[in-house]
Amino acid sequence: MLSQDRLTRLFHHIASLAIVVMMLTVVSDVVLRFAFNTPVQGAYDVVGFSLLIMVFFGMAPVVAKRSEIVIDLIDTFLPPRALGFLKWIASFGTLVFFVFLGWSMFGPARDAYTYGDRSLELGVPQWTLWAIAFVGLAGNIWVALQRLIGKSHDQAETISISETKL
Repeated sequence: MLSQDRLTRLFHHIASLAIVVMMLTVVSDVVLRFAFNTPVQGAYDVVGFSLLIMVFFGMAPVVAKRSEIVIDLIDTFLPPRALGFLKWIASFGTLVFFVFLGWSMFGPARDAYTYGDRSLELGVPQWTLWAIAFVGLAGNIWVALQRLIGKSHDQAETISISETKL
C-alpha cells in the first residue's frame, strides 16, 4: 500500500509536471502566434487539462504538511489542548469538504459520461477528465483522513501574527 509520504510526493510530482506543461503550452502558443501567426492547436484544452491536474493533485501535499494559509490570532491565548482540538476540527472540516466535493462532482461526471461530452478543441471525452479529478480527490481524501486520525508526521511552521512586521 502507498504510504502518505510516497503518495504526497507522487502527487507533488504530477502537479509539478502539469504546471510545467501548462506553462510551456502557453509560452509556445504565444510565441508561435506572434512570430508565425500559427497558434498551437489544442492549447486551450491542454491548459485546461493541466490546470485540472495541477489543482486536484496539488492539494494533497499541502494538506499533508498542514501548510495551508494560517493566521494565528488566538494561538497565544489558548492552551495546547485547545489548539489540538482546533487542529482536529480543521482536519475534520477538510475531510468533510473533500467528501462533499466528490459527492457534488458525481452528478456532472455521470452526465458527461452518459451524454458523451467532449472537449472543445481536441475532442477528448470529458468523463476521462472527471476520472482524473476523482483519482486526485481520492488521494486528497486519503491524506485528509490520515491527518484527521493523527498519522500526519509533517507539521508546517506557522508564523505568529506577533512575529510579522505589518
